Amino acid sequence: MIGVFLTIARDTWRQSVHQWVLLLLLGALAVFVPVVIAFPEVKESSDGTKFLGRIIDEGPRETGLEQGWEGLYADVLRDERSLDELETKSREEMEASVDVLEQADYRVKELQHKGAGEIEIAKAMQVRRDAEAEVDARTAAYRKLRDGGRDWIDQEIRNRTGHISRLQKGVEFWLSSNSTFLFIISMLGFIAACAGYIPNMLEAGSIDLLLSKPVRRWQLFFGKYVGGLAVYSVALLLAYVAIFVGVGARTGIWHWPFFGALPMTIFSMALLYAIVGWVGLWTRSTGLSIVLGYVYYLVVDTAVSYLADSGSMPFLADIPAIKEAARIMKLMFPSFRWLREAAEASVFSVMVVPWQHVGVGVAWLVVCLGTAYNRFRINDY
Repeated sequence: MIGVFLTIARDTWRQSVHQWVLLLLLGALAVFVPVVIAFPEVKESSDGTKFLGRIIDEGPRETGLEQGWEGLYADVLRDERSLDELETKSREEMEASVDVLEQADYRVKELQHKGAGEIEIAKAMQVRRDAEAEVDARTAAYRKLRDGGRDWIDQEIRNRTGHISRLQKGVEFWLSSNSTFLFIISMLGFIAACAGYIPNMLEAGSIDLLLSKPVRRWQLFFGKYVGGLAVYSVALLLAYVAIFVGVGARTGIWHWPFFGALPMTIFSMALLYAIVGWVGLWTRSTGLSIVLGYVYYLVVDTAVSYLADSGSMPFLADIPAIKEAARIMKLMFPSFRWLREAAEASVFSVMVVPWQHVGVGVAWLVVCLGTAYNRFRINDY
């Protein structure tokens, strides 16, 4: 049973070798990887400190790629502690207390205008004073969290990386930046490649030949899925190994956490393949699968990421419809941008797992594969 499954996976592998998309992606990697290796160069400042610069830099320089390291590392730490979410929640509580104060103030003025009794006005004024105290407390809490977050980040950078050299920081920045680029190009290339696996299998003649063999449908369906995913995972792994060895040999820094970006990248590829494969099974069209795959990744996912983050933007967070839409988007759609940022954080040896997006992604993966396989299982080919 397992042997049949592996045979189908290997057959998918052989099919991929003849695809122009795979050849194009391998060609892009063949150009990209040497550039990543050759572009950085170890340099030395006037005080004898080594740092990572660029081969195109001319003349003596005192700084290099480590300049971009601190900003990226600070962002990673913010994600690790979910500071953006905590600050957003604290700000919303502060703004809600301001709304209560405005209502209390309006009530006092309304009673005074109507000539209400002193006791009633006194009670309303006490409510206003309580609301003012609540606003002061919420405002102080928000400012403490905001400023304390900055202080915590500064302290954590000193504690965690005080022993790291400028050269190491430059290498980390360089590898993290290129892990992000590898994530993007692998996703874009994988859409065009995986879109044809299922529709090509369902073509008249191909499916008849496959089903005439002693093979179960689950072996055929999931064999195609695993085989297609394995092809590009191996290509991506080889690119990572080549970059790791090349940059390590040139700089003397062997940064093993670079491989930490691989699991989240491959998971994202698996999720995207499940979505594109689902479209391909129902439409039997490679072209439509490619188009919808790119529309989802480039348009829908971008819109989802932007809208999901709009709740943390003060000028949008005040709109209830935007706030509710952001909450719903986070619950319904996985965000490849967050998965990409989690992969990037791993290169800095910081574990950032966007559990909500991973959970939603797993749910999409299960639903897409489950419904697609059920359709493949019951359909009469």
